Amino acid sequence: MRTSGCTRPAAAAVTDVGRQRKHNEDHVLVRPELGLFVVADGMGGHNAGNVASALAATSLDNFFEATQTGDLPGPAPDEVGLDPEARRIVAGIRKANHDVHVISNTFSQHQGMGSTVVAAYVAQDHIHIGHVGDSRCYRIRDGSIEQLTKDHSLINDALALKPDLTPEELARLPKNIITRALGMKDAVKVDIRTEPVQPGDFFLLCSDGLSGMINDEQILDVFEFTREPQEACELLIAMANEAGGTDNISALIIRIDDQNEEPAPEHKAPTYQLDELGMLVPASAGAADREAPAEIDEEEDGSLEAEDIPSAPPTPGQEREDTHRAPWGSPPSSLAQYADRPPASAGRYVAVSNRADATPSSRDSSRRRKPVEVRVARCVNCGYELFIGNNFCVECGAPIKL
Repeated sequence: MRTSGCTRPAAAAVTDVGRQRKHNEDHVLVRPELGLFVVADGMGGHNAGNVASALAATSLDNFFEATQTGDLPGPAPDEVGLDPEARRIVAGIRKANHDVHVISNTFSQHQGMGSTVVAAYVAQDHIHIGHVGDSRCYRIRDGSIEQLTKDHSLINDALALKPDLTPEELARLPKNIITRALGMKDAVKVDIRTEPVQPGDFFLLCSDGLSGMINDEQILDVFEFTREPQEACELLIAMANEAGGTDNISALIIRIDDQNEEPAPEHKAPTYQLDELGMLVPASAGAADREAPAEIDEEEDGSLEAEDIPSAPPTPGQEREDTHRAPWGSPPSSLAQYADRPPASAGRYVAVSNRADATPSSRDSSRRRKPVEVRVARCVNCGYELFIGNNFCVECGAPIKL
């Protein structure tokens, strides 16, 4: 069940803590050799949200490694009739849900944790997209964009029950409340969608820290400017931060290439270093090939974890090497302010691959998310809006006593 056929995926992913959060609880996974791509958005505070999302991604990774021969568990009742490749992504997400649920109920410090997930499996000439929660998948094709997933949110559930709700009625509903997530129960319903792919397609997987900050037109502007997944991820992250960066931000982009064409040269993100004044400046030619120090994160998936590099804006008039610009022209005016910007600050990691044998590097993290009840309350310590049923505030970590 390895990826094969007439197409080949090239992918990159970036996740960033944003401007208002203290911890990154998003996690991204790029495994082109398995055809697997994942964005998970954790909830439950910095001691648990990052654990939930990293566990969800690692569980999916392990499941796909173990089922490369095509052997799958027997289908659940709602999986009967699904294509075997679609069944594989559904079964993998259900396994991830079980793993998160078990850990959540085993260790008191992780009680109540959960995660959204959107996972794409590129197999032959189709992409299979499974998701739980409000992390999304978009398709960009021939200058148009389409959202392929539907948020599992209180507002969408209310509209499904009563499509004629007025804008005023919708405005009274709590915002950003999800009604489905991994880890909340031992069983979860996974939405699955299968679409044919063609060379030139892009698929964007993202957490709501991105989709909640920029609109479809802004996303399209990025893909009109560049076809490089890494560069597009960097621009999307910068735009979401510029719009406020109120949450952790993750972007994972899959580009579908023709298997018969020569692979494009692997794109490298701009390299920066600190100067004698502590400012972040482009690396010199001699230093450009140096990588950031790394350490093995044995608690998660054994991937390399790059240490945080503090970010600072350029000084007035400072020259910056343009390693980030698409070769065929200047960016649209809506992107001009982002095109020459250094990477964002701490709590950030990148996973990138344009080759079938590449191994992604990732950085520990995940993201805040409210638990899955409709009832809400406020933390008496910081005033943050919470779900009833969580044991600690997802914002400040204070214990909740009900």
